[in-house]
Amino acid sequence: MQIRSRLTYQFTYLVSAILFVSYLVIYIFTQENYKDKFYSRLRQKANTTAQLLVNVNQVDSKLMGIIGQTNRDLLFRESILVYDLCNERIYASHDSINLHIDVDLIKQVRQKQEIHFQREDIEVLGTVFATPEGRLVVFAGAVDQYSAENAKDLKNILIALFLLFILIVVISGWFFAGQAVNPISEVIQQVDKLSPKRLEERLKSPDFEDEIGKMVSTVNRLLERIENAFKLQKTFIANVSHELKNPLTKISSQLEVSLLKERETGDYKNTISSVLEDTQELAAITESLLELNKLSLSDSHVGFNEWRIDEILWEARSLTQKLNSVYKVNIDTTHMPEDEEMLLVKGDDKLILTAFKNLMENACKFSPSKSAQVSFKNSGNNIQIFVKNEGKGIPANDLPYIFQPFFRGENTASSKGYGIGLSLVERIIQLHNGQISVVSVPDSYTEFTVSFAVASR
Repeated sequence: MQIRSRLTYQFTYLVSAILFVSYLVIYIFTQENYKDKFYSRLRQKANTTAQLLVNVNQVDSKLMGIIGQTNRDLLFRESILVYDLCNERIYASHDSINLHIDVDLIKQVRQKQEIHFQREDIEVLGTVFATPEGRLVVFAGAVDQYSAENAKDLKNILIALFLLFILIVVISGWFFAGQAVNPISEVIQQVDKLSPKRLEERLKSPDFEDEIGKMVSTVNRLLERIENAFKLQKTFIANVSHELKNPLTKISSQLEVSLLKERETGDYKNTISSVLEDTQELAAITESLLELNKLSLSDSHVGFNEWRIDEILWEARSLTQKLNSVYKVNIDTTHMPEDEEMLLVKGDDKLILTAFKNLMENACKFSPSKSAQVSFKNSGNNIQIFVKNEGKGIPANDLPYIFQPFFRGENTASSKGYGIGLSLVERIIQLHNGQISVVSVPDSYTEFTVSFAVASR
């Protein structure tokens, strides 16, 4: 069901329920009002009849009957009965109408002062009229024809109004629901026009303050992320193609040259050795890509344990210095927390080791002195690790892209690498709910800051 139809139905149901309850209350209270007015007329007739019988000596039952018949306010099948102190009937306006009054009913009126009851279709009121000699009991009854007719007319009017208002509500609800969902229809049409080749386009909304406008803003932010993802994907594919093409081209060229003519055994050995080196380079790139993809797909913390970050750093230092004899990593323990629990982090020790080994290796590689400085700092419930080196630094234009796969800045062109290391480091840190940032001052230093939550806090 479309939103427009659903809104119309819901609006119609709501208004119908309100109208039904309102009209039902009006009908019930009107009926009660009619009933009260009818009994008030009966009470007035009963009191008038009793006063005439008691206070006017010349009036007898026969004369009362004549007066009652000439009364213009005569009710349909009206009957008035009066009983004296001995519960004997002293007056009856119509002998043909039997209200079935017995002694128990008379006593009940004397006790309660006034009662209401019904005899077939006749409404009867019993009341007490006080006289100097004692209390008379008067019963006045009649058919409430006026109230019934008015109630019927009122019911017909309310039903007609109810149906008319429901028709108006359906038409107006359909119109206003259409007005409400028109912006959504426009957004849908705009989204249908989007394609991977037109991701730079953004949705438009007449009002960005309402819910639809906020939805459009959210979709636009999503489109921006998708556009960036597509750009990164294109850049990634281009870089991968470039990185894989270089060793493949070298392998192909060397083999083609070797096949041009017969060569000495030594030449073949040199060619094979060079091809083997290029093959190892391809294997290293492939392995880095697989590791990067594995971290991209992994979002599980299963298998995470608590490890001391200082022990991981010492091991990373040892592995880095074994890579190259001139590399030197200095770990400053001046600000290391005295509480050993403040050094515990939860995660995969091998992945964390890989991340810090890459950071230390990069720091040493791009430092003129081939050295790196590592230090600690506690900040609340976090442990921060700083990896710093002196050198050319990273250009400001390159800083936003250094964590992208295969990105290599201008100052790294002379150094061997594939541009995967920092991307791998960032994925590992994110997998452990950590944060990594970098500050670089040209021709001075570069410092990476890694922050982990302390496991014991």
